[in-house]
Amino acid sequence: MAGVILLIIAYLHNSNSLYVINGDAYGTTWSITSSEYIGDHHKDNIESIINRIDYVASNYKIDSEIAKINNTFKEYQFISKDLFNILKVAKEVEINSNGFYNIMLGKISGELGFSPTFNKNLIQKKVSTFDLDENNYSLIRNSNNWFDLSSIAKGYAVQELHNYLINNNLSNHLIDIGGEVIVNGLNNGDPWTVGIQDPNYINNKPVILIKNINTNFLAIATSGEYRNYNFDIDGNKVTHTINPKTLKSINNNILSVTVVHESSATYADAYATSFNAMGSEMAIEIANNNGIAVMLIIERNNEIEFIYSNKWYYLSL
Repeated sequence: MAGVILLIIAYLHNSNSLYVINGDAYGTTWSITSSEYIGDHHKDNIESIINRIDYVASNYKIDSEIAKINNTFKEYQFISKDLFNILKVAKEVEINSNGFYNIMLGKISGELGFSPTFNKNLIQKKVSTFDLDENNYSLIRNSNNWFDLSSIAKGYAVQELHNYLINNNLSNHLIDIGGEVIVNGLNNGDPWTVGIQDPNYINNKPVILIKNINTNFLAIATSGEYRNYNFDIDGNKVTHTINPKTLKSINNNILSVTVVHESSATYADAYATSFNAMGSEMAIEIANNNGIAVMLIIERNNEIEFIYSNKWYYLSL
């Protein structure tokens, strides 16, 4: 499921007093850390949530809901509540990003080797979009382009796990699915601390630390290309993130994008990809217009620069 996510390092204060549950999912790992005891029945329910979303949004399961939609074109069809919620956020981010976020590029992703093709000949010559009927959880589309939810599904899963924990009075937690993170409440009386990987180092070296000092909840998502890319037959670097305007891998000066959202990991995940796709100048402009906290690490004139949106300063990150 994962989009291109940079490493996020959690610093766990008083780790002997924390409860941790973890596992494998979505081709990566997941963990929940809490200062409150998480019973076995909660772990079972958490794994059920993770598996439920996998069977909705996975590119790799031929029997997932999105794979079935991709393989059988219908202009109008009913969809699950989970998929509707994912697509609703994706549509909003698509609009707010001036079309630089588009989840209907699955055929191109498959051709580039970043998602399965299911032995089909994939040709996509144009970008397309979709609509939703909110009256009955329905999807409306006008092309047979494939959906690729890798840039949003993990964020949605993290958000669903957070909602479950809150509903079960487990308010102090750090959730991590392959680098998509939510922190909520406190870590034994202190804020949670999360380090963002320096894209210039292979080892786990944080370039900045983020703490939820001034707010109870933070969702953190990162996007970048330096660890997830292929090469074409001519030896040219091919990156995972696709520019919807050109239908080609992105080529800009962004090394990494970090989005911090005050209410939703789903939005954080999607916006991180959109900012990565559009380039630094437009990313800061759109982030400021929409009140989004974003940090860009860019390379300019062989020098590394950090650029922040206005909201980043407002959150005192």
